[in-house]
Amino acid sequence: MKKIYPSIAIVIVFGVLMVLQMVIHGQKLTANKIEDSVERYSVFENELTKLKLKTTKGSEVTIKELKSPIVVLNFWASWCTPCVKEFGSLNKLIEKFPGKVQVVGINNDDENPKKKIKKMESEYSLKFESVADPEGKVASSFNIKKIPAAVVFHNGKIIHFSNEEFDFMSDEFVAKIQSKLKI
Repeated sequence: MKKIYPSIAIVIVFGVLMVLQMVIHGQKLTANKIEDSVERYSVFENELTKLKLKTTKGSEVTIKELKSPIVVLNFWASWCTPCVKEFGSLNKLIEKFPGKVQVVGINNDDENPKKKIKKMESEYSLKFESVADPEGKVASSFNIKKIPAAVVFHNGKIIHFSNEEFDFMSDEFVAKIQSKLKI
């Protein structure tokens, strides 16, 4: 029986050390996530001020000319099923907040992007214009590594970022937009 006590003590000490390890590192991970978000948002806001793009319809998009208080940069590609699924809720968002929300699509198709954009605009009755970004320059400047991705700004300040399929008509997101627009 006396031989079991040292083994039990070792197991207990080892268990306590493991729990402490997880608690300490868990806190650092949370802090790192916050720091990453702040850094990422700073990049987004900085890049928005430099934004000067030409859509496939010939419109120029610059931050000075964006009249809507809410701007959504939506990074997508025609081959990306989750990206395409977002189109319906993006169209509805534009309809719900006419003149208050402007969506700019950033297309990441690398072959025949203009042709693919026009096809998607027609097929899904898109209510927003898109920019061809076949080399990924715009995506790289915003440090977008995977699509779909959406960066949402209110008067030039980041209010939302998603890097996965997102429902732009979710109650929570619509409430956020309404609070920013004071509706």
